[in-house]
Amino acid sequence: MRQLLSAAILLAPVAASASANEILFDCALLPATSSVVQTTDLSAPFSGTFIGDYDATNNPTGTRTIPGLFGGSGNNPINYTASFVLAGDISSTPLGAFTIGVDPETLQVRIGGLDFDLLGPTPGSLGATLNMNYQTFRTQQPNSLFPGGVNIPIPVGNGSVTELRATQSSEFATGAMVPQKNGSFDFAVTVPVDFVIVATLLGQTVSDGAPQPGVLPITGNVVVNGNSVTVTATIANKTSTTQPISAPPFTDVAFPVPTVIPAGSTANLLLSGTVTSVTASTNLTVGLSAAGKRQPITGDLNSDYSVNLQDLEICLSRWGLPGLGDLDGSGFVGSRDVTIILHNWQ
Repeated sequence: MRQLLSAAILLAPVAASASANEILFDCALLPATSSVVQTTDLSAPFSGTFIGDYDATNNPTGTRTIPGLFGGSGNNPINYTASFVLAGDISSTPLGAFTIGVDPETLQVRIGGLDFDLLGPTPGSLGATLNMNYQTFRTQQPNSLFPGGVNIPIPVGNGSVTELRATQSSEFATGAMVPQKNGSFDFAVTVPVDFVIVATLLGQTVSDGAPQPGVLPITGNVVVNGNSVTVTATIANKTSTTQPISAPPFTDVAFPVPTVIPAGSTANLLLSGTVTSVTASTNLTVGLSAAGKRQPITGDLNSDYSVNLQDLEICLSRWGLPGLGDLDGSGFVGSRDVTIILHNWQ
């Protein structure tokens, strides 16, 4: 055992040359003091047909649709092109976590593992409009004329945003720190992320959660207090992307429409179509507070946040035993565990 200890001590300085001054902290957002205001504009073009909800057996008094100004009978599908638009502001309480690395000597900060649920536990609601262009048609029950060939905005209540998430797409993002007189550090880091937005309108998916690449420019202040850290930060970011989506076609969605000529009644239609893409524009204003604990250091067997002779002695004293000192998960302490300690020597 003494021979092993002597050999390990001789090797330790070689391993120490690879050590770093960075201290890593695992942080979680504090919902009570974090907030998000998002201005969102989702536009999803689509096309298809609509038809009156008439059914000879189940709804004989329902609306019938007839193409053109004159003639025709029965209940006929009408072609259209359209775009769902969801727009408005959503205020929410974010949830999430990240790792921050602080190196006071090089004044470098790193952020990794960022995963923010920017919507929090409550779905958001946005005002919804359907911009529709259709061929001229008439309805019976009620009798009305719908002149075509122009884009007509139709308010359709509210749509829902059920998920808005930002997940880091790189292992770490690096930035600079500036020391402050109170011992804290101001910092700035631009974190590459994938945004995920899920939204529905009229019970149909108009944004299916396909990842959309973007960035979160984070500026803030970090305070290191021994083995804990507090972080306050802000994010101000605008993104706009267009993505194809693979949502299944929707069929016979109930679609009440105010009559045009004459006005004052409601034509009850059934809407069918396919959404193939979505353009999402989001303006985020985020205020974050987070607290964290220092990450354990591999090879630190006595939890003093250093890997040194004391840890090596513990490892050697437990040679061949399970539990403490088994760093490689082999089930017992052996030479590979000594190698791990030497590799992380500080």
